[in-house]
Amino acid sequence: MEIFYIMKHKDKVSNIADKFIRRKSNMELLRVISMLMIIAHHFSVHGGFEFSTNSLTVNRLWIQFIQMGGKIGVNIFVLISGYFSVTAKSIKISKILKLWMQILTYSGVIFIIFVITGIEQFEIKELIKNFLPIIFSQWWFVTTYFVLYLMQPYINILLCSLEKRKYQRLLLLLILGWCIIPTFTGRTLECNALLWFIFLYSCAGYIKLHGFNTEIKTKSYISTALIAVLFTFLLTVIFDIVGTKIAFFGEHATYFYEMHSLPIVIISSLLFLGFLKLNIGFNKIINVISSATFGVYLIHDNSYVRSFLWEDVFMNASYYESNLLIPYSILVIVLVFVVCTVIELARSYTFEVFFSKRIDTIAKKMEFIIDKI
Repeated sequence: MEIFYIMKHKDKVSNIADKFIRRKSNMELLRVISMLMIIAHHFSVHGGFEFSTNSLTVNRLWIQFIQMGGKIGVNIFVLISGYFSVTAKSIKISKILKLWMQILTYSGVIFIIFVITGIEQFEIKELIKNFLPIIFSQWWFVTTYFVLYLMQPYINILLCSLEKRKYQRLLLLLILGWCIIPTFTGRTLECNALLWFIFLYSCAGYIKLHGFNTEIKTKSYISTALIAVLFTFLLTVIFDIVGTKIAFFGEHATYFYEMHSLPIVIISSLLFLGFLKLNIGFNKIINVISSATFGVYLIHDNSYVRSFLWEDVFMNASYYESNLLIPYSILVIVLVFVVCTVIELARSYTFEVFFSKRIDTIAKKMEFIIDKI
């Protein structure tokens, strides 16, 4: 039925594709790279690896290395959102509904599949949680981002009204309280995921509103970011070495990998600025693939899929002593990205197209009601 609908409404499908094609591909490429880093992170942290702190192996170092990219990727996604959204005066109800529909679809469908196949037992509590995925934080990033999106118009009013000097002081205060102090003390000063996203959003908003050093070349930003990556990983290696004698350091070897950690913030910011200056024009393939990245996240990091994928399907932990771990991990990361991308594109060009007109109609009615309030 959906296929016939698409054939009948080719122009609508074409318009959906065009919205991804018109964007410059530099930041879309960064989205793709960021999602690959997030998948690599999940391969590492959800794979069931248990390395001894008493020894230092190539496999342990590799798993620790790919773990670093997860929080970098998260920070970058929020920075991109802040840069492109800070000047928006309102949010689109249709976009909220489509985002909500996308989240609900994956949460509900995956739950049903796992119950029907007998992998998971049916429970009323789980049914409610999976059909109210945002409220019950089925994905921590999704719930946080969704709330941030709802708050965007009001955050934008604040940020756009600030004088440049006061804006700088606000960012310095937040960097000190939510980045520098936590990095060196381990205390978050009441910061949580939402407040951290607001901070990143504000940083990108400043760049959009007041600019940045345009004399620094893309190559310099990216090469400096890579140096920062190596330096951060070197800290991990040092902790590992010391950890062979003092277990505490080995147990906290990836301490500097948190998303509010100063090294991770620096790397995320440098990559963001580097790709912001990168000029690769428009690339249809990159843009279409990039449009699927959020869906890729929803699929592979679903609470049911997560353990099934890394422990049962790919059996990550069984390779912890294998010489094939590095090539195997790369192959799996790419495979997960490709398969999830295909699934998400299939959903967006069938299910989303089929319901697009209905969602737009509902959105207009909701906007009318909101305007009357």
